[in-house]
Amino acid sequence: MIKEFFDMPKMEKFVGKNFRFLSPNTWTTVSLLIAVAAFFAVVYGQNITGVILFIISTLCDLVDGKVARYTNTSSKLGAFWDGTVDRFVDGLLILCFFFLDFPVPQQQMALILFALLFTTLLPPFIVAYANHRGAVPDPTEKVIWRFAFRIEYVVFYITAIGLHPVNPMISYYLIWAGLVLMSATVVQSIYLVFVKSKLYT
Repeated sequence: MIKEFFDMPKMEKFVGKNFRFLSPNTWTTVSLLIAVAAFFAVVYGQNITGVILFIISTLCDLVDGKVARYTNTSSKLGAFWDGTVDRFVDGLLILCFFFLDFPVPQQQMALILFALLFTTLLPPFIVAYANHRGAVPDPTEKVIWRFAFRIEYVVFYITAIGLHPVNPMISYYLIWAGLVLMSATVVQSIYLVFVKSKLYT
């Protein structure tokens, strides 16, 4: 998985050491601000600029945790802020699609995008809620393994935005691929909560 590459100890130490000039929470906030700029770039027809900014935003999101661990400043508040900002950025990514023209009826596209938004936001909520309610204690999100963690679907969505000016149909198929992947992840997450909860009762 893509996430495993960025979690390699040497990579984590390198990033943490060289990007500690900003606090982890600052990096998280910067990632949100850049994502907002990326969204408006796409709205105004500058897809490539939007893609570049979304990539930078994603990289900033990867940096915050590395800096927190390297400087030993990890906190529950920081984890909360990081997860909250991730959901805002996910929403902005999907909201971009509402401003792009696709070769399908508008109402059909709106339903697809609603389903995409719902299935994208639900898996982290399932894990967090299972942890919060004590059904499956999983503060590091390692117990409830998922088909798609954030980095996987973000790659799908950013690629769909970037390819839209070249081929809207390929962009549309990528959205469908993302929807299938995230729907499977929702089912998988719920299933694993029921299975894993038996270990804690």
